[in-house]
Formats: sequence, structure tokens, C-alpha cells
Amino acid sequence: MKVIQRLAHPLLMMGMVLFLHPVQAAEVAPSPSTLTPQSIVLQPKQIIGATPPWAVEAPSVHSNSDYVDFSVPSLTAQDEIGCFALTTVFEDNGDGGPLVEWISKGGDRVLLSAGLGESGVALGLNSRTILLPQALSLDGGRVKVSFSGRFPRLLSVSLKPARELGVAAFEGLKTPALITGNGTVLSQEEVSGSDVTPRQGDREEGRVVHADLSTHSLRLDAPGTEAATEFMIPLAETPAGSQLVADVGGLDPDSWIEVKVNGESRGVLAPALVSLCDPGTLLSKSGRLRIAGWRPCALLLPARLWKPGENSLLLTLHRAAGDEGNPVYLRSVSCDLLFLQGGTPSSPSPLSTTPKQPSEAHATEEQTLSTGSSYGNPSPSLFRTAPPAPSGSWPELFP
Repeated sequence: MKVIQRLAHPLLMMGMVLFLHPVQAAEVAPSPSTLTPQSIVLQPKQIIGATPPWAVEAPSVHSNSDYVDFSVPSLTAQDEIGCFALTTVFEDNGDGGPLVEWISKGGDRVLLSAGLGESGVALGLNSRTILLPQALSLDGGRVKVSFSGRFPRLLSVSLKPARELGVAAFEGLKTPALITGNGTVLSQEEVSGSDVTPRQGDREEGRVVHADLSTHSLRLDAPGTEAATEFMIPLAETPAGSQLVADVGGLDPDSWIEVKVNGESRGVLAPALVSLCDPGTLLSKSGRLRIAGWRPCALLLPARLWKPGENSLLLTLHRAAGDEGNPVYLRSVSCDLLFLQGGTPSSPSPLSTTPKQPSEAHATEEQTLSTGSSYGNPSPSLFRTAPPAPSGSWPELFP
């Protein structure tokens, strides 16, 4: 029996009324929330959002001096607001990104971030959220975002109030500092304004081995790679379960990254949930959806795919029709492997020894993937080396 559900959500009904009778829709408009963010959109045209109830004044744009600033009210005068977070969206060409400063009412300046962007990686559309320290914002002041000489690449800035909650965290989780609207937990390091330092090297956690494949950023679609990157994972024994995790940046939402283990296609590296209301979710010049910044991704891998010895893990980018061809990057790529018996400091690791470094003569020879294409990124035996140099720049996103 076929069951058909008819969607009659009140918001959808309001949308129909809004289209037919805009005056009636205005009568039921909700009142502004005390946690409504204050925003500036700079590209494709400048738009300063409505001033929320908590705000002291509207933010200001200083195009000639390449900066914007917000007036932050005193936290002591707020009932529901416990802190403020600042989200900046910008085009990241790998040159460090915008600078953020705090200016107290007395004129003292504190550098909150020397650069919100990536260094040496032209990620393209990027987004970064930092938490304003309570010790600074307790009495109020101003927060300034500057992008000297690159102001046209600053797309939007939002000052967001947040409630203060008591949160418990299990062992192994980075110190949680901010929970976003879609439930993503940002660590203290991620919202500090400083560069995020990824964990390096293999590590054991009970019966699980976290195999480090590529800590630093690498371009998946580097020229000459046929948009594929292969890792070789040596195993002394087969795991009982496994999953692949990675951060992905620059991926068109319609495109996907296929994962193969030892030649068998398992599926697609699935990105985490995003909020369509987030400032980092916007449209490109051609009207395609774009997601700014890094997105955590994961895929479960069946145990039957693995074998003792060398194992091939192949990641291949498949671009959908209309994909604008922006660079796609990976970072913090690791494979979590569950073994029946956990390792101990005195027992051998389920992983084989570190792959041997090739000689200089061998390094000059042509090396190919299992698909027959040439390696565009370092050989799997070199996957712990520095990331490749960025190439190209982010194309124009807006008309």
C-alpha cells in the first residue's frame, strides 16, 4: 500500500500568503529575538542588517581604511547574553586572512587574531568563528576586522550573541567552547582566533588505532592527478571495523568524493550537516550553493575490505554538471581501525612498520595510482611530509 503524506507546514502556508497577500504576512511577523545576530554583508553589495535589541549602535564600514567594526555592549548589562562570537566570511588565497582586534572603551587594543585564514593553502571561500573573551567584553568595547589591501575579498561579518550553558564532555573530546545553531561543537582552539594545530601521527585509544594519513592540507584535484589521491595503509592484521574521517574544503555540494578500498568502491565521503542560515552558506555568481570553510566528513568502511599487508585507499573527486571547478582540499585525514585486542605499550601495534622512505633515485621515477594515473600529491610513503604549494586563486563568486 502506497502512503502519500501531504506537507502542510505553517511556514510553507505563510510563504504562500506572503506571495499572494504581503500585507497579511506582515501582521504575523515575529518580534526580534534577544539573540538575533548583527550582520554586515559587503559583497556583492553592501548591506547592513537591522539593529537587534541588544545592540548599542549599527556597525560601521570603512572601505578606505579596509576595515569594519562593531560596538559590543557590556555583558554586565545583559540578562540572556553570556558572550559574543564573531563570524567572518572571506575569500582565502592562502595569505593569512583578515585580522581581528579588540578595542576597549579606554582605547587599549588587543590582537584577537593575526589572521583568520589558512597560510599557504588557497582554500577559496572560507569562514571562521571566534569567541570574544569574556574578560575583555565584560565592560563593552569595539571589535575590528581589517583586511588591508584585500578588502574586496571580505564578504560578510556577523556579531552573534550566545547564551552561557553548562556542558559536560567525555574524555578524548577537545575542550568544547561553542555550540553552533546546527549542533556542531567548536573547540576552544577553533574559536581562539589562532591557527588550528591538527594532531599528528598514529595514536591508540583502547582497541582503536587512529592511523594518520595526512595531517596537513593537500589538494585532491591537483593538476595531473585525475582528481584522485591514494594512500597505502600497511596492516599486520585485519580490523573488526573501520571508518575514514577527514576535513574537506572547497567541495561543491552537488559533487562528491568516492572512496575505494583495495579497488572496491564503498561509497561517498559524507559531509556533516550544515545550516542554510549560516553566513558561510551562500550562492556563487552562477547561482550555485557554496559552503565556506572546512567541513568534517566521515564514511564507515566494512572490515571485509581490508587484508593483512598493504591496503590501497583511493579517494576520487567526481564533479557534478555545473561544478565551477574550484580547488578541493583535504586535511586531518585519518582512518580509525577497531581491532579485537587492544594494543599496549609493550605489545606490537596492529599497524605495520612505517612505510620505507624511497631512495632519491626511486623518488625520481614515475609512480602511479592503482588506476594508472600519476601521483599529483606525494607518494603514500611520503604522506606525512609538508603539503603541496597552493595553485590558482578563487574565482569571482558574485556578480
